[in-house]
Amino acid sequence: MKVHVVVTDGEANIFEGEAILVAVARARRPRRTAVANPQFKTRGPASLDFTLPVRAFVKRYAKNLGGPQRFTLLLARLSGGKVGTAVSLREFEKAWNRMTEPMGGRFNSAYTTRAKDNGWVDTPKTGSYALLSGWAKAAGE
Repeated sequence: MKVHVVVTDGEANIFEGEAILVAVARARRPRRTAVANPQFKTRGPASLDFTLPVRAFVKRYAKNLGGPQRFTLLLARLSGGKVGTAVSLREFEKAWNRMTEPMGGRFNSAYTTRAKDNGWVDTPKTGSYALLSGWAKAAGE
C-alpha cells in the first residue's frame, strides 16, 4: 500500500513524503482494558493511607481497576504496603469475599496468576502471596 504523509511540527514546518507499507500480520481486535483510577495518577504508593479500614481502602483506591490490579491493591493493604511480607491465601480470600460489591464479585484465582505474570506479586511459599517492588504499577503508577 502506497501512502502520502504530511506532518506539521510545533514551529509550523511542514514535512511530507511517500512510503510503501507492507502488512506484517493480520490486525487483531484491541483488548479491553480497565481505566486507571485517576487518584492513582497523582498519588504514589507511599501516600496511600494504609490505616484506613480494609473496605474503605478498597473503595477509595480500587475504583475502575481490573481484577489483577484489585488483587494487588488488596494484598498491599493486608501487608501494610511492605514488599516481601507474606499474606496467606485463606486470609486474602476471606477479606475479598467480605466485600464483593467494591471488589467486583467473588475472588477469582486467575487474578493471582495475572498479577504474578505482571511482576506485581510473588508466591514465597505455597498458599501465600507477597508484594514485589513493582507492585505500584498495578494501579497505574
